[in-house]
Amino acid sequence: MAGGAQDSGTVLSSPDGSATILRRRYPAFEGPIANGPHLRIGLSVSGSARLVQHVGGGRLEGSWRRGAIVVTPPGGTGEASSSPVDMIGLALLPSHWNAAADMDWDAVSHRFHADPLLASVLTALCYEAEAHGASTAFFEHGVSLIVKRLADSAPPAADVRSARPLSAQRLARVRAYVDAHLGDDLSVTQMAAIAGMDPSGFTRALRARTGLAPYRWLTMLRMERAAALLAAGASVMGAANAVGYANAGKFAAAFRRITGMPPSDWRPR
Repeated sequence: MAGGAQDSGTVLSSPDGSATILRRRYPAFEGPIANGPHLRIGLSVSGSARLVQHVGGGRLEGSWRRGAIVVTPPGGTGEASSSPVDMIGLALLPSHWNAAADMDWDAVSHRFHADPLLASVLTALCYEAEAHGASTAFFEHGVSLIVKRLADSAPPAADVRSARPLSAQRLARVRAYVDAHLGDDLSVTQMAAIAGMDPSGFTRALRARTGLAPYRWLTMLRMERAAALLAAGASVMGAANAVGYANAGKFAAAFRRITGMPPSDWRPR
C-alpha cells in the first residue's frame, strides 16, 4: 500500500538504496497511489483494517488483519482506500535482488498473505535494521528469504502463448530507451510507456516475445553492457556503477547468475 500522510515512525535504507524498511502508523486514506519502481511489501501489526486497492488490472479488497501481508507490484498505479493501520513496510528495487528480478509481481498482489513465517522474518528485519542498519548480512539474507517465499506462493504462470508478443518495433523502441538509461532506476511503468502500453499488458507481451519478465530482461541487458565494459578494461565497481549498481556484492551476484562467472574473471588479465 502507498499513499497518505503518516507519522514519522522509523525509516531505514540500505546504502545503495535497494531496500528501505519502515515502521509507521498510517491514518485513514483514500485516493490515487503510484508505486514507482519499488516492490512494496506491507505487514499489518495492528488490529484489522479495511483495505480496498485497485492497482493495474487487479483488485484487492477485504479485512487487512494483524499478521497479514499485502504486496504492491513495481510500477503499480491505481486507487486505494484504507482505515488506519500500523504497518511494517519493505520497499525493494527488484533489479537489485536476484529472485525479485525474475518475478511477475502482479501474480501475488491480488490477495492477502497470511504467512506466519513471512510476518516473523519481516518483523525481525525491522528490529535488525533499527539495531544495526539495513545492510547487514542478516538483513540481506532475510530480504532474499521474503522475496523467494512470496515468489514460491505465486500461482502457476499463464501460458505465454496466449499473450500477443511485443512487436519488433515496440521492442526496438524500448530497447533503445533502456540502452540509454542502464545506469538509472528503470521501472516497468517507464518501459511500458515507451511501448505505448499499460504495465500489465507490456509484461505479458514482453514475456511472450522474450520468455523473460521485464526485470529479468533488464538485468540481462545490464549484464551484457557490464561484460562489454569489463572486457574493455573497466574496473568491477566502474562497470557496476555504469549499469545502476552501487553495491558490488549485488552486482557480482547478478553478473554470476547471468554469465556463470564472477565479474573479476571476465576482465582481461
